Amino acid sequence: MLELRINGFGGQGSVTLAHLLAQAALENGERGQALPFFGVERRGAPVRAAVRMSPTTIHAHSQCELPDYVVVMSEKLTEAAVREGISELGTVIINAPSAVTVEKHPTWQVDAEAIAHEAGLFSADGPLINIPLFGAVCRVLNIPQNIMEQTILNKWPGNNERNLGAAGKAYNTVTQISV
Repeated sequence: MLELRINGFGGQGSVTLAHLLAQAALENGERGQALPFFGVERRGAPVRAAVRMSPTTIHAHSQCELPDYVVVMSEKLTEAAVREGISELGTVIINAPSAVTVEKHPTWQVDAEAIAHEAGLFSADGPLINIPLFGAVCRVLNIPQNIMEQTILNKWPGNNERNLGAAGKAYNTVTQISV
């Protein structure tokens, strides 16, 4: 079973990203479980969500303590996200404009904010970075691009050119910084 935690700020779309990843697991023939974590958070406060993926039934329903992957939606949260817990062999995926390395952990980087700006994906809170991050995480997890695209089309039927373009660009540009 694969466990993944998403660390972001309220309003960045952490919960939607978790649901998209769980759905992508289902579309890929596996089991998927999204675990949103709600407390007294508000827009702009640090928040988290988690995802489990497995080829077999998932029996765990608790929060992920030492996930295999940590997705950091803002590089400002990198240190806190890693300190919160990650498996010894865990991988970090960071939204940052330039390379950020995390000591002792393989690190991937994508500039989801720039991709969202370029695609015109905005909300009242700013760029919608969860769509590009969805593409980047799918690539890192080896979820095929056509499964990623199908998940987006199933979530939002209709004209999805901007979402598909942003997720596809992130899928193809996420870069492994350290091994």
